[in-house]
Amino acid sequence: MLALEDVAADLEDFRQAVQEGVPYRPLYVKIKLTWRCNLRCRMCNVWRQDRGDRLTLQLIRSLADELAALGTKKVHLSGGEVLLRSDIFEVIRAFASKGIQVNLTTNGTLLTPEVAARLVESGISNVSVSLDGATPSVHDAMRGTGTWKRTLTGIRNLRQAAKAAHRKVHIRINTVITRCNYRDLARLPEIAHYAGADRLTLIPVDDPDGQLRLNKRRIREYTEEIAPLIAHHALAYGMIEKAEEVYPFGRSKAEWELSKAGLYARGLYQEQPCYMPWLHSLIDPKGRVYPCCMTRSLTPLGNVVKRGGFTPVWEGEAFRSFRLGMLKPEGRPSLCHCCDDFLEENRYLHRKLAALSGGPNFMPCWSGGEAPAQSGETTRRDRNV
Repeated sequence: MLALEDVAADLEDFRQAVQEGVPYRPLYVKIKLTWRCNLRCRMCNVWRQDRGDRLTLQLIRSLADELAALGTKKVHLSGGEVLLRSDIFEVIRAFASKGIQVNLTTNGTLLTPEVAARLVESGISNVSVSLDGATPSVHDAMRGTGTWKRTLTGIRNLRQAAKAAHRKVHIRINTVITRCNYRDLARLPEIAHYAGADRLTLIPVDDPDGQLRLNKRRIREYTEEIAPLIAHHALAYGMIEKAEEVYPFGRSKAEWELSKAGLYARGLYQEQPCYMPWLHSLIDPKGRVYPCCMTRSLTPLGNVVKRGGFTPVWEGEAFRSFRLGMLKPEGRPSLCHCCDDFLEENRYLHRKLAALSGGPNFMPCWSGGEAPAQSGETTRRDRNV
């Protein structure tokens, strides 16, 4: 998800940035372009949110210049449904023309042959398509009648457009695992592969009310009976790199206990920081800046519309305060424990920093006194679905 070769090659500078709470580089930035969506999915509340979209094409072009200068390698465009923006192709070109890899997430229902061809022509690198079942009845129960067929047709249109243009476009399937669909997922790699997808990501549902979340019995059933079948087929089709990717609830009873409560980080951030605030950020449709998708229920760290761009926010005191708070367990937002994003990247960075420090653990320290605590309620996370 996040290439860390540059960070590993520049580890001393990264370590110093971590200890001081200053930014390293925004290697990966997510931009939510709109709240609008043509679907009303059961596990998503984005379409219910404020319709105050303020990221104009002019502002986005300015952001592209700014992020390129800051060293951004990848942007991910999401919504809502990004294909509802009539200027989406110009948005993609704005970043791609600067050498920034552009990914986007879509529900796939609007991927007509014409739209698919224009996406490919605009310079898109990766497209994540939401598919929540191997059968129409299961997927449509989550996302709406007729969406399964339209989504699969959209995937085929995109694959054909990329082939016709002789361009490599990765198509990833994003699947949200809920108690409504987990038994239906064994054949998902096969369905996705023959539609034209080449990657698969399984995402445990964010559900503070617990209505869609798997309980411990269902987690065990999924882990012991269904996940091995998914892994077998996904590995055969080259849609995952290792079997561990299809086990988002963990393997042990202790991890299942945490996952049933929606604590999908499975204790990682009790042991170490999340390093993403030094490398990553989220900009929402109103221009508000957050460390990541999970933190959208917290106070924003700034606004690219009001602050004259992204750099003043990224380098500002509010963001630095958040980073320093991340360095102690009591300063980490409670909602971090519900996040399964960037777990592998964070473990990797922690091992690298520990090795650099010459000890089994890297515990950052700083001279700025106590890290300011953060607080906030758990929110449904934008995991590009």
